[in-house]
Formats: sequence, C-alpha cells, structure tokens
Amino acid sequence: MSFLQTKFSVSNTLILLSIFFTLLAFIFNNMYIFWMNDRFFQAGIYYIWPIQMFVSQFLHGNIMHLLFNSIFVYYFGNILESIIGSQKMLLFFILNTLFLGIVITFFGRATTVWISGFALAILSYYTLLLWQRNNPEYTGGVTAIVLNLLIGLSPWISFLGHFWWMVFWGLFWYISQKKK
Repeated sequence: MSFLQTKFSVSNTLILLSIFFTLLAFIFNNMYIFWMNDRFFQAGIYYIWPIQMFVSQFLHGNIMHLLFNSIFVYYFGNILESIIGSQKMLLFFILNTLFLGIVITFFGRATTVWISGFALAILSYYTLLLWQRNNPEYTGGVTAIVLNLLIGLSPWISFLGHFWWMVFWGLFWYISQKKK
C-alpha cells in the first residue's frame, strides 16, 4: 500500500483531526474541558454533549501520546480501511464514538480520551479478520489486545474505556459478519 493510495483515507483524516485538536488544546488549554466525562450531561447542557463526544476523540495529553496513536492509526487503520472500505471505516468510527460516548457518560467515573481506544478497536477488528482467514498472525493481535487491556489497569488510564472498546469492536465485527 503506497502513501498515494491512502492519502485521503478516513484513517489519515482522523490523524489530521487529532493533530489539529491536540495542537489547539496545547495553545488554548480550556479545550481540555471537552475530554469525555459526564460534566455537560450532568449540568443539563445537552447540546454540548455531541460536540464533546466529537472533540474528545481527537484530544491527546502529550506529543508522545499523539505520535504513537497517529503511527498506529496510520499503519493499521489504513490496512483495515483498505480491507473494509472507507464507508465502513467511517461508519465504524462514528458508531464507536456514539457507543463509547454513551458508555463513558453513564458509567465512567473519570475523564477519558478516545482515539487510543479507536486504535484498539482497529487492532481488534483486524485481528478478528486474520483469525477468520486462518492467518496465524492473529495471535500477535491477541497479545497486543491483552496487553492493552492490562494497560487499562494502570493509574490514569481508563479500563472502562479499554474494556468497552473491546466490546464494541466485537459487536461491530459480529454484526458485519451477519450482514454478509
């Protein structure tokens, strides 16, 4: 897969949005009020909630977080997108945003950042495709998923987010398979 083939992909657009919103937040620190939590929902400011769900997808705590997520989404996101198509990738992202926004709002106890979880959802979906095709490389994906879930047990990292991202990609993959 060459760069020209993925130049205008959904995955690359998500990376550019992540760079934009993260740099904007570095300049204007008050952007971090949009990290996902139940603040606006509990305050009854319901019209901000969808904006919060969208913006929180792209905010990162630091440059290394942004760099590693961007590399991951660039590599695995573009591979998955070339397999499932751009429309399905965009649907995957939108449904992931809605699903996790609801889960974090109603069950979360802390602020959560999402693009990391979307990267995990990409890896998980890709791993299931490898498993479905009897490709032994799926075991590396399983190892990475387990490690990601264990990382979710660390302080300052959302286990709830990591767990429900895992549930989401499983549901999305299962429903995708049923529609075939």
